[in-house]
Amino acid sequence: MKINLSKILFMITFMIGLLISISSNNWILIWCGLEISMMSFIPMMTSNLIITAESTIKYFIVQSVSSSLLMLGMMIMIMKGEYNYDYLVKSSLLIKMGVAPFHNWVLTVVEGMTPQIMFIMLTINKVAPITIMSYMLSSMILLICLNAFMSSIMSINQNSVKKLLTYSSIMNMSFVLIIIKLNLMWTVYFFMYSILLLMMTTLMINFSVIYINQIILTNNKVSSNILIWMIMLSMGGMPPLVGFSIKYMVLQAMINTKMYLTLSIMILTSLIMMMVYLRMTFISMMNSSISLKITIFNMNYSSTMMLIINLSLIPMILLMKLLN
Repeated sequence: MKINLSKILFMITFMIGLLISISSNNWILIWCGLEISMMSFIPMMTSNLIITAESTIKYFIVQSVSSSLLMLGMMIMIMKGEYNYDYLVKSSLLIKMGVAPFHNWVLTVVEGMTPQIMFIMLTINKVAPITIMSYMLSSMILLICLNAFMSSIMSINQNSVKKLLTYSSIMNMSFVLIIIKLNLMWTVYFFMYSILLLMMTTLMINFSVIYINQIILTNNKVSSNILIWMIMLSMGGMPPLVGFSIKYMVLQAMINTKMYLTLSIMILTSLIMMMVYLRMTFISMMNSSISLKITIFNMNYSSTMMLIINLSLIPMILLMKLLN
């Protein structure tokens, strides 16, 4: 395997910027760490895809606007007087995270990325903004509900696996923002979700799946299909898998804090997202069952007779009922 030393160097500087941001007690150093991470991440986006250059420019423009808002908020913060700098700082961090209603840029940028870089942007790249957001004291319940609704509803009509994973990431950011004051809990949630997303990204690379309907065209072994189904069901939050366990942990914390209205909204939107993943699972399951039937049909004479008997049994019973 050919090793790209330039990307390794940029990955090291990216992690250094991330560590500077999450370990600093100075707003200027936090801003510098975010800028180092941004300038290190842009060269890593280079690939053989045609729209990579467009995605890179869009990412640079959006992140530059976000950094400008953060710097403006910090300048207002040190000024004397009653100024609501919280809104500027919070808006800049939400733009960096790609959370609704500032999520449209993420959908256009991920199409020009390789699955590996998409995974880094949807997971590691969000650690610093989430950590800084945990320092803020204001509540974001309305924003969290809006984020959950938009991500779940917009994911229903998606055919691209990249966009579907992006909406799933936006949806999971709602759960992270709810428990953002509980440092240990949001860290565990984010870590487990990153593992699930890594599994899904690995499946995209191994089976060369970019669109949902390509799942039908893949001729995999039964064990591979079972693995795909389990990971997709876990991403959707089907009990008793890992994806359900981490969401149950958040829901239990919401019950303890008596956030019943927000709890019902999160459950409703999670069910919509689970329906999307179940649709993908059913598509692959139906294709697998059809291919198995064809295989059985071509195996031998006895299997053909069993298939004919099974298919003609119901019409025979109905015919006997009519004759009686």
